[in-house]
Order: sequence, then structure tokens, then C-alpha cells
Amino acid sequence: MISMDLDFQGIDELIAEIDNIEGLTNRTKDNALKNGAELLAERWNREVYSHGLARRTGNSQGAIAFKKEKGDYIVGATSIAFYLYMHEFGYWSVQAGRFIAPTPTGSRVYESNKNAILDTYVDTFRRELRML
Repeated sequence: MISMDLDFQGIDELIAEIDNIEGLTNRTKDNALKNGAELLAERWNREVYSHGLARRTGNSQGAIAFKKEKGDYIVGATSIAFYLYMHEFGYWSVQAGRFIAPTPTGSRVYESNKNAILDTYVDTFRRELRML
């Protein structure tokens, strides 16, 4: 019969770290979501005209904001730039008599900054868990 001794080094630290991660409070999660939403709103305001949307009045830049509504953080256009929704999904133009194809801005900005938002989440979790 063969006997083998296994020595796990650092397993106690790993278990403690998993307990820390499982113990994330709602406050920590809210902070991570808030920081990610702030980053997305800032990037969206900066890049709103760089994805095919024409600058006419300039209302779109600075009109993107985030707020907490019913426990969720929402990033979206304020009432001054309501037409961004139409550009994102397309719309029927009565004047032109045809469907105007979408020129998505928000989804492109989100997709290009998804990794930066996830990095913001990770940084917030590390800071809250004192892992830095």
C-alpha cells in the first residue's frame, strides 16, 4: 500500500479570503455599482459624438447622468437629450416618410468601456476588503 502525505500551505488564508468575499455587504456592492455608473456616465458624456451622432445643439454632451432609482443605479439621458433614445434604436420620420436607421451611441460606449467598468468594480472590492 502506498501512502502519500499532502501538505496544503496557505489553505487557511484561502478559506479566510473566501469568507471575506462571501461577506461582501450590500454597501460594498452599491459602492462598486455607483463607481461603475459614474465611470460610464463620464465616458458616455465624453464620447457621445464619436460614434456617428452629429453635433447640432451640443445638448447630448453633459446630458447623460446616473441616479439611483428603486434600489438600482441607472445611467441614461436627462430630459434635455430625450432624442438619444431614438438615435439608439431608430425611429420613423414623418417628415422623411421612412424609418431612420439607428446610430447607437450608448451601446457602443458601453461595449468599448466594459473592461474599464469591471476594473472599477474590482478596485472598489479590493479597497473595501482592504486587499490593496
